[in-house]
Amino acid sequence: MPRRILDTSKINKTRLALINKGYLTRSEIAKFVPCGSVKASQIYHEIRSQVEAEGLENCFNVILVGRLLAFMGLTTKEVREAAKREIS
Repeated sequence: MPRRILDTSKINKTRLALINKGYLTRSEIAKFVPCGSVKASQIYHEIRSQVEAEGLENCFNVILVGRLLAFMGLTTKEVREAAKREIS
């Protein structure tokens, strides 16, 4: 079965909207990265494991955007600048 082609033409605009929300579910992680549901679930569980290893409490069924940004090596500033370039 062929893989689904993900549209990444407006990825930073989507990321910016999700950053403003502050937290992400698994389906939103798939939009943010972009990836499929299996990879998004792996990322979700890995980040939640990191939070538990630090001795912090996890939110119910979500992760904080800051954690995903750090996981991906991105900053909010980089995403904002890229989103501005996409819009213009």
